[in-house]
Amino acid sequence: MNIMKARIVWFPERLSYIDFDSLQDKIDWDQEHLDNVRKYMKEDGLLFPAVFKDDEIHCGHYRFKVAKEMGYDGIDAYKVNTFKEVLHLTNFTELCYKHYKEYKDKNYV
Repeated sequence: MNIMKARIVWFPERLSYIDFDSLQDKIDWDQEHLDNVRKYMKEDGLLFPAVFKDDEIHCGHYRFKVAKEMGYDGIDAYKVNTFKEVLHLTNFTELCYKHYKEYKDKNYV
């Protein structure tokens, strides 16, 4: 299995991988965001793991889709047990992505 590994991992004891997105055919994809994620992942790889609970992705659908396009079977992801953990890690990932974009725009990364 060819899993796209995350380059930045904050909670390695929770790190697993996800290789199926049950919602991928039900998402109304934001093309601009998808293009940005595609661009960043091609340039820098997977920086932030997805978040999943009970084998369902809660954060990382775009990263998963792009990784599949790039030929990967799945991506690194944090496996969590509660929706509280889903919310905390999703908020954390969104904040990291925001800062990453700001750094990319200023050519710091």
